[in-house]
Amino acid sequence: MMNKRVFYSAAKGKFYGSNSNPDQSPHAFAFDAQAIVPHDIADIEAVTILEEVLGLARPQYTMRNVCRPIRMDSLTARIDIATKLTGSEKVPPLHEADINAQAYSNVDFDLWKNVVHVVIADEAAKKAAHDVMALHIQDAGGDLARMENSQIVTALEGATKTTSGSDWGGANNPFVDLETAFGSIEGTYGYTPDFIAAHPLVWADFFGNDKVKGQLQGQTRPEGKVFPVPGLPGITGISEWAMTNTLAVVGSRAAPGLVLGEGPTEAARYRDEKAGYDAYIIRQWLEPKRVVNNALYKLTAVHA
Repeated sequence: MMNKRVFYSAAKGKFYGSNSNPDQSPHAFAFDAQAIVPHDIADIEAVTILEEVLGLARPQYTMRNVCRPIRMDSLTARIDIATKLTGSEKVPPLHEADINAQAYSNVDFDLWKNVVHVVIADEAAKKAAHDVMALHIQDAGGDLARMENSQIVTALEGATKTTSGSDWGGANNPFVDLETAFGSIEGTYGYTPDFIAAHPLVWADFFGNDKVKGQLQGQTRPEGKVFPVPGLPGITGISEWAMTNTLAVVGSRAAPGLVLGEGPTEAARYRDEKAGYDAYIIRQWLEPKRVVNNALYKLTAVHA
């Protein structure tokens, strides 16, 4: 028996469907919900569930804000990523300027998959007084986001440029530590920093610090997990519980310091008649990878 499987293409932004025949191309046909015939009902249901899961996960993809995303449908790829262009200064009259070109980094991606397995027993479906499927979809969306955020954090915290900061919860000035990071990323290497990522406890220390409150002149702590950092124009703050609670990472998304290889997401529906349950398995392929290490700077010991 062939399962009903649907795919969401990260590169094309469209859903595709197939009967999951191993000998058949996984992108057998573009899925069109406008034309429904009886054998398509399972596909329609699978697409709806996948849309709901992705819709619930996207607002929680906090750590994507530190990455340059590259969408791909192939699970392995070598990509040339432009990193920097340097111009010519003080060119004399009648002299031809040097030809300037961007530097390129060859980055190999071998995407892995995160999987959420949604299983609904016949007894749960028949006895429940609430929407069991909706609860499972909500959990699936949250766990896809949790896994991605955690994996991006692991790549980000592997930054090789690092120094010990000061305890932002004490009498120290956090801006002194941040200027050290900015000085390395922009002053030494010429990249423009545009984010600071840290654990919520680190941000609590930052916004509760007397030196910071004095410079912000009464501005309150921003709401949400992604916010513009007051007093630092052009810098986005990212607050993420998956990060180590003693450090902050400053970086340049534009450089890019970190790239997210974003592959396809698929959902397959099947039923196990012998065990008595309906199931959906959802797979998401991705790989976060550091590209320009000089565009990332890790400050340790900023929270005691």
